[in-house]
Amino acid sequence: MGVNTVLPSAVWLPFGARILRARSDKGLSRAELAATVGVSDDKLGEVESARCRPARSLVERVDNALGTEHQLVDAWAVALQAEAFPNEFGDLRELTVHAPEVWETQPVVIPPFLRTREYSWAVLRPSYFDLSDDEVEAMVEEEMSLRAAMTGPDGPSLRVVLNETVLRRPQGGAEVLNAQRGFLADLVAAGIVRLGMIPEKSPRHPELGGPFRLMEYGDRSPIVYAFAAQGGELITDAEQVLRCSMVRDAIEEVTVELTPESEILSARWPEG
Repeated sequence: MGVNTVLPSAVWLPFGARILRARSDKGLSRAELAATVGVSDDKLGEVESARCRPARSLVERVDNALGTEHQLVDAWAVALQAEAFPNEFGDLRELTVHAPEVWETQPVVIPPFLRTREYSWAVLRPSYFDLSDDEVEAMVEEEMSLRAAMTGPDGPSLRVVLNETVLRRPQGGAEVLNAQRGFLADLVAAGIVRLGMIPEKSPRHPELGGPFRLMEYGDRSPIVYAFAAQGGELITDAEQVLRCSMVRDAIEEVTVELTPESEILSARWPEG
């Protein structure tokens, strides 16, 4: 009988990383924790790298050993449910950060992980008019934290395609828009993101079906997150993911590659 080499879904990657962080915070080596919970070093390594689905009994022992007060068991239950019912997975940030390659299309706004702080405020404040400034500031801080993780040295390879309107809409006013354009130009110049644009005059706009994020994990099946007005939908079904990949290819066919010198990034509104 052959050995099953199919890896668990990528939704287990954040769970494995959570165990690794908890162990590191406790100051334990992997071998020390493995000995404490009664498994081999290699087995614990498979759990931390999400190369296997751990049994609940093992997670409970790890939870007790690390003193994480049932948090790991709760996270295990979330991952288990997300694999069976992917729409229930709520930690898109962790899932995105753990993807080696991320492709995203946005026809309305700059993605959160590429925003300046001022642009983030300009997007969130009117969208959450019922929240206090402190609550909005907390959301802005969360976006800045995501930006640091996504654009840092350990972040994924980023490819983003924007509708031309996104780069011309003066969200927050001229100063905010111009600073955002300059920030994107700097990211492109540094090789942190490959940025493309669908011109408004293009007769074909395949991204009108809505914004989505395609996350690829190398030896694991890719995952798509389709954005909605509130929240979104996590897609793991192979046929649906394939369709999104085909839409991605169609978008790339009409995309214009942007450089730091591209007019849309270097010009200043309202003059250009």
